[in-house]
Amino acid sequence: MTLHAFIQYLQYRWKAKTRHGIHSPFVYAFIDNCLGRQSTLTLEQRISEYFGDAIKWAGDGFDVEPGDSLFVLGVKNIHTTKENTLIWNTLCNDTPGFIISIDLFSIGLLIYNPDIKEKQHYVLQYPL
Repeated sequence: MTLHAFIQYLQYRWKAKTRHGIHSPFVYAFIDNCLGRQSTLTLEQRISEYFGDAIKWAGDGFDVEPGDSLFVLGVKNIHTTKENTLIWNTLCNDTPGFIISIDLFSIGLLIYNPDIKEKQHYVLQYPL
């Protein structure tokens, strides 16, 4: 682990919330039904299984154009280097259409959900 990753991890642990600190029903359901369940799957597999066809992973070659339904962009290794952290922060703040961002330290999720209107950023504790 690099010094940057270590510092980012300490900041992550300081900010990360469990489901008890979350007020969004959408994110609370994600925590309960995906992160909080016992499973032998990796985090990436669990997320892919939970969101199904709605998720695309960065680097898989696709156009980011959210439509009228749920769309999730998964980004791996968001805190391993300064460049990755900068890219993640830029994606969270400057990517049009995405209303929710979720930081799980090793994976970041950008979510477009037409039912949610207010921009929200969550740092979630994982593992719980």
